[in-house]
Amino acid sequence: MLLLTSTSDVVRLITGTATTTIEVHTSFVDVSGTTITPGRTNTRITTAATTTIVASPGASTQRNVKAIYCTNNNAGTSCVVSVEHFDGTSAIELMSFVLLPGENLGYREDGSWVHRDAQGAEYPASGLGNYGGKSIPFMKTGTAPDVAGCWYCTSKDAGYPGAWAPGTPGVNGRVTDGTTTADFGCIPIPNAATGSNYLTALEMSSSVAQTNDFFDVLWVNSGLVVTTTTAQAITTPALPARDINGTTNGEGCTIALLVTTVLTNAAANAGITVSYTNSKGVAGRTANLSAIAGSQLPATAVVGTIIWFQMAAGDTGVQSIQSITLTTTLLTGAISLMICRDISTIGTATVNVSTPKVIGVPGIRLYNGTCMLHNILASATTATFFSGSLAVMEK
Repeated sequence: MLLLTSTSDVVRLITGTATTTIEVHTSFVDVSGTTITPGRTNTRITTAATTTIVASPGASTQRNVKAIYCTNNNAGTSCVVSVEHFDGTSAIELMSFVLLPGENLGYREDGSWVHRDAQGAEYPASGLGNYGGKSIPFMKTGTAPDVAGCWYCTSKDAGYPGAWAPGTPGVNGRVTDGTTTADFGCIPIPNAATGSNYLTALEMSSSVAQTNDFFDVLWVNSGLVVTTTTAQAITTPALPARDINGTTNGEGCTIALLVTTVLTNAAANAGITVSYTNSKGVAGRTANLSAIAGSQLPATAVVGTIIWFQMAAGDTGVQSIQSITLTTTLLTGAISLMICRDISTIGTATVNVSTPKVIGVPGIRLYNGTCMLHNILASATTATFFSGSLAVMEK
């Protein structure tokens, strides 16, 4: 049961995203002496806010909350919703869900909570015994990186899966979906059928000791002009609901530049900047590089070179990109920008010996449509063979 026993007690709903409508119904019973009075409240929420959904009872009255039903009535935007009990001083979180469009959370009279999909089917519990697991193998034959200490992406290399490429979506780019033809070549993670996918373990080996990193690319473009040294405008579409909260805000996402055709720039370049809107919706932010290996574009960068931009102070995500500026011409070649969510990192300290990594329960959430790629922080300029597997549980 869920009790409100003072005139300060309320139940509140915290909505993390402004959506078309979050619809909430609550039912309760008031007890005052021998008098029992049923009641109910309907609430519509259209902003990111903290909203009272069950008000305080009157004096000398106890209010027993019997049911809470909360539905994300939106066609395309996910929302993080958290239910809390507030006594006027302390706010205690009772339950939190990411509601995809059309999904519903429910609190039942016996004190249990339920999460339903858009068709009304209940998600299975996350406890042991209520999951389906799969092992996804991984193997790549990577070519030589530019310099030690720089990042190199194996997406273009042969192996399992085969090569992935950005395609030709143009400067404004496209959102990705790892289950569709345009993104075949990413690590194949089938969409969860009824529950949610979680990465629970990794194991990797390589012919050269490297730092391995897996990430989900949400958006990618092409067609940038490598000889233009003024701002090139970009209009990105809304991101898929695959940030760390399962929303389109881009929380936990960052910006990468991928070399897709070898460049002929004669010197390392740390002067590239990107103008973006952060995950809180603040525009006019600037992402930069630094003049150090790993945070700058190497001279004559090879195909597969990837650099990760540093975001403005205080920013924790990227929602969209407005432009890129190359302060120095890259002469010839091709590059693509990406917006990515980092998933997990694993080292391979001993050559050709597998390194395991177990991720704490429940694991790292992999949202439907995940387009996962692999890159390394190179320890040497040596072609490297990679192999391993990912354990993905549907819970």
